[in-house]
Amino acid sequence: CCAGSEACDDDEVAVLHLRHMRASESPSAPIPLQPASVKTKFVTRAVGTQNYRCDVKAGAWVFVEPEADLFDWKTGSKCGVHFFRDDGQGGRATWASLPGAEPASSVTVKLDRSLPSPGGADRNIDWLLTNTTSNVGRPGTLFGGVSNVVRATTVSGVAPPAGECQHDAEIVKVPYKAVYLFYEPLQHQ
Repeated sequence: CCAGSEACDDDEVAVLHLRHMRASESPSAPIPLQPASVKTKFVTRAVGTQNYRCDVKAGAWVFVEPEADLFDWKTGSKCGVHFFRDDGQGGRATWASLPGAEPASSVTVKLDRSLPSPGGADRNIDWLLTNTTSNVGRPGTLFGGVSNVVRATTVSGVAPPAGECQHDAEIVKVPYKAVYLFYEPLQHQ
């Protein structure tokens, strides 16, 4: 692993952050992204892609959506999926229980604020604080009662260089990893 003046690669940065979080046994968001008056409900790690569409006219890659599987922090078992869905209330980013899971639940959010990845914003997507816009599932379900979601410890996921956008509407799926922290209000039981 990296130490001292030795440079860390993205996976090593993520592993160091995860080890610190595991050692503390109470994962938390970086201070600038910590929501107020909440407690951690659960934590997942995500493995998936950030998908971009080439817009030749703009000369850029446009973010389309994420596609990721969620794995429970404690057990490592797959527990949900992450994707975009317009909830009609300003939210798009959605996390949902696995298809067919009973009882089903989901949470959709909108962005509150972002923080460039400390691991290198040129290589890793931003860390985010989001606020819930809609929530499906009663309290006690996986996503029921979630008020905020924080994305942290990101690895990769950044759009390719603009110069690689040569074919209009081409979709590129860039692999990424992240930790998602799900919060609920302090008074929620």
